[in-house]
Amino acid sequence: MFETRHDETTVQLLVSGEQDQSAIRDLLLSEYDVVVDDEIQPASCYLIEDRLLPKYGSQLLAHKQAEHPTFCPVVVIKRQDSSFSLGGTQQVWQREQAVVDDIVAAPINEQVLNYRLENLCIRRVQSRKLTTQYEQIEARYERLFESAEEAIIVVDVESNEIVECNRAACELFGYSKFELQRLDPSGVIQFEDGCEFTEFTEHLSQQDAGVTKTLICTTQWGQSVHAEASAAAIENAEQQSVLLLIRDISERVRRQKQIRVLNRVLRHNIRNSINVVSGYGELISESTADDDVSAFAAKVVDRSKELLDLSEKSRTVSNALQAGDELQSLDVVAVLNRIRAALSDEYPHARIELTAPESAHVFGNSYLQTALYELCENAIVHSTQDAPLVDISVTEAQSAVTVRIEDRGTGISEQELAMLEGEETALRHGSGLGLWMVNSVVDGIGGELDISTDSTRGSVVTVSLPQPAD
Repeated sequence: MFETRHDETTVQLLVSGEQDQSAIRDLLLSEYDVVVDDEIQPASCYLIEDRLLPKYGSQLLAHKQAEHPTFCPVVVIKRQDSSFSLGGTQQVWQREQAVVDDIVAAPINEQVLNYRLENLCIRRVQSRKLTTQYEQIEARYERLFESAEEAIIVVDVESNEIVECNRAACELFGYSKFELQRLDPSGVIQFEDGCEFTEFTEHLSQQDAGVTKTLICTTQWGQSVHAEASAAAIENAEQQSVLLLIRDISERVRRQKQIRVLNRVLRHNIRNSINVVSGYGELISESTADDDVSAFAAKVVDRSKELLDLSEKSRTVSNALQAGDELQSLDVVAVLNRIRAALSDEYPHARIELTAPESAHVFGNSYLQTALYELCENAIVHSTQDAPLVDISVTEAQSAVTVRIEDRGTGISEQELAMLEGEETALRHGSGLGLWMVNSVVDGIGGELDISTDSTRGSVVTVSLPQPAD
């Protein structure tokens, strides 16, 4: 006999005829607790003769479903003249086949029977352990779900219904869980880009990657809350859903608005004041006969123009840092061709050479062109040649596109390079805002910026940009 290696030892016999019941019971008693009853009883396994399947099949199926995901095995004793089989196509047995897990042939071989039951009961023990582990994991995630500070809602894609939400979601929208689950999600969530909610969930359910979007949440009291949602598709056997993790960014939006207003006011006032200073400098230079005074006045005008340029540069940097554009696929070769055409018009004495394939697509936003333009223009402006030469090349690798910009200038100062590392101090006010903007834009789209510079040979700037998936 087999050594019992589990605690599932109850077998219910569903066999007609007292003689057969007694014979089978005697085969099992050394290893199992045997139950003989006309009604379905709790058991580790059910041993049923094939001709009783029509009578007990529906009850056994309901019992198996009630115990799911714990495995509840049913073994059929197949008579010699029976047509029953697990893989059969006969219509009469199709319903019963869904209930049965194994078959033993009559007359029963004791060793075969015990071997089959032993394996099935061990599977039941393993499934019970897995069920317990699953329930523990489910309970742990349920606690995390409910205790999360961010609002979480789960929307069924087909019905467009909120099927689950956590405490934070209820607090954000101002509804109870019961009330929130009965609301149309498109009535309380509006995407800032105008995308319809159902269109968003249907599109997301067909993607492998998640997305992040800004939106407006409408509360029970009619308030509009600025929010940011990270969303991803969830697929299981029962339904296809979308999970949204929603963060309240109202305070961040308010601060950004205040900063934008303050920047506009400051830039406007600075420009006006510098224009006044520059105007007076020009008047002094034109009206004085003293060469020294005229030279000083010219320096005032030159420095005023530099400050105006710096003010415009800071506006560009500010806009780039606050853009928040969604990433999209861009042809970087087309972008560089536009930059080359614009710079050729502005600097007709410069030579701009571009070596690139016909196209190379990368992840980028609307400020990628601004960043690459800044690098190419710097290569011209800081060149020591009468006819500046700028070499631009584009190469493709497995998952990135590399843009290489080489000049023949004086190199980039350590002071400006320090700004890229966040080393700016009160005693070292680098003027390299453009380079800092480039680094911020490239970093924001998941790329990398590398600079090799030499005061005698010029600089090589390498920009690595991620490629979109095929």
